[in-house]
Amino acid sequence: MPGFLSVPRTNDLMSLFDKKYFKHIDWFTVILVLGLVAFGTIALASVMAAPFDGTEQGLSDYFSKFNMEYLQKHITNFLIGAAAMLLVMVFDYSILRTLSIWIYGGIIGLLLLLFVFGKVRGGAQGWFVFDSIERAIQPGELCKIALIILLSRFVSAAMDKDGRLLKFKDVLLALGITLLPFILIVLQPDYGTAIVLLVIMFVIFFIARIKWIYIILAAIMGGGGLPIAYFFILTGKQRNRIDVFLNPELASSDAKYHVQQSQMAIGSGQLFGKGFFGEETLAQLRYIPARHTDFIFSGIAEAVGFIGGAILIIAFFALIFRWMYIAIRARDNFGTCLVAGVVAMLTAHVFENIGMTMGLMPVTGIPLPFISYGGSNMLTNLIGVGIVLNVYMRRPIKEKRQYDRISEKGKFVRV
Repeated sequence: MPGFLSVPRTNDLMSLFDKKYFKHIDWFTVILVLGLVAFGTIALASVMAAPFDGTEQGLSDYFSKFNMEYLQKHITNFLIGAAAMLLVMVFDYSILRTLSIWIYGGIIGLLLLLFVFGKVRGGAQGWFVFDSIERAIQPGELCKIALIILLSRFVSAAMDKDGRLLKFKDVLLALGITLLPFILIVLQPDYGTAIVLLVIMFVIFFIARIKWIYIILAAIMGGGGLPIAYFFILTGKQRNRIDVFLNPELASSDAKYHVQQSQMAIGSGQLFGKGFFGEETLAQLRYIPARHTDFIFSGIAEAVGFIGGAILIIAFFALIFRWMYIAIRARDNFGTCLVAGVVAMLTAHVFENIGMTMGLMPVTGIPLPFISYGGSNMLTNLIGVGIVLNVYMRRPIKEKRQYDRISEKGKFVRV
């Protein structure tokens, strides 16, 4: 059995790889994710293009208005993420149990280094920027995967031992594992990413059937902590975003700007939308803030309307429910917790991102998975897909039953 800090040897790694498992890949997930990425690429090309005016005659006229820099980087982000996804799929996911502390420790180290070498983007010092290659990486995004893996390791170990998450020391350990990166990310400050970490923890706790007393205590502490956070921790700009959500009539015009522009674009799409690459859409005219990242759903709804937006939401729900099924079918508690954590991450992003564009959720810097522009988020989501596919590929496969007929008794017995 590998030690707590042991590193697997090459022979151990090769023993975890078996090509036969690729026959059991979940093509539903693969096709749906590829469809979402393709749809997002088309949406990005549309919202970032120079305004079309109806005089375009051929493909060359359309291509001349595309922002090829963003498109090329977006496709590159996908290819990098796809390579990481394949790497995660190759070896049995049990290796993540051994590597979990190293992955987590590495991410914590990167989060600490951000306070020295990090660059500020969107008001948060959460990025390493490499000007020479015009790329940037956000450790807070990758932290979600690190947290899922380490939490799954310790929570599943408690489930294997006691049948569920019972002991206070196990709950305290899991809480500490979550709160360390949570605090580091809050200090950047990046509250959207920090909240996703809490959602991941709560969902894994739910899967582990945590005692109700712990849930009640958490609700009491959370209820008491929210007013403190609002008045003494959040900045004025962040409080304004919450005010817009809770009481739009009393919020300032500046605070309501993002939501109002987003709602205007969504409403202008009406039932069937204006179509991608339509003439002078609000997204192309730059009325929508962060139209390629946090508010890309506004440009999509403008293009495809209520019907198209609803279909996109249904696609996300289909993916979420499929992954819930995969979590149930996992061969062990560790696999179940891994997939549940990825489901939590995806669900939190979809609900918050789409909700905030409609004014149903406070505005936070949360991108839409597989759709929004952003390398770190694309990499994180595709690694999550790799984990889900890995667990599904190695699920217990029921063997075909064979029977011999016993004619004189009219019965069948399995052999």
